[in-house]
Amino acid sequence: MNDAQTPTPDAADVAPLVYVREVLAEDIRLEAAETGIELPDDAVLYAVHTEDGVRRAIFSDRDAAFEAAVSHGAQPVSAH
Repeated sequence: MNDAQTPTPDAADVAPLVYVREVLAEDIRLEAAETGIELPDDAVLYAVHTEDGVRRAIFSDRDAAFEAAVSHGAQPVSAH
């Protein structure tokens, strides 16, 4: 126990952090095209990244990115 006599959570009890950040369609156009997805030139998307920077998902809506992260047991935070 710590000085306040409260239990310290185990690493397994802590939701992993993921970062949600804005991504411009032009920055991922080639990757999207490889999967058959066409994006408008002015599209703003939201990417979910793990703590070590690996992009795991892209959403068209910021709220959807946050909701998906939470539903998968992660703790999303904004990254700029």
